[in-house]
Amino acid sequence: MKASFLTLALALVVSVAGCATTTGRPFDQAAASHFVDGKTTQAEVRSALVEPETVQDRGDGSSMWIYSSSKSGSDWRTYVPFAALGAHGSSEMQALSLVFDRRGVLQSHTAMQSR
Repeated sequence: MKASFLTLALALVVSVAGCATTTGRPFDQAAASHFVDGKTTQAEVRSALVEPETVQDRGDGSSMWIYSSSKSGSDWRTYVPFAALGAHGSSEMQALSLVFDRRGVLQSHTAMQSR
């Protein structure tokens, strides 16, 4: 009985030890820092970052491309009563929105990152 309890407790600790949630697809921020409004094309962005997560038709021939990613995690203390007082969580987020004119040339872009 005692051995099965220890096995169950160990399995629980191992299963939650590295819990993390990731959404979206991380993108190369260094590549994005080289984009120039009025010059960079959709083909150049696609080549540097792959396909955007979201493409929005703006109704006037222009479009907005959105790249975003977030990752959050916590350590095992989050799941143990009273140990949670010293628990450490982490979160990272990055987002990039690009607006292209009807010719596929970048009009404006905005990048955000948090850690």
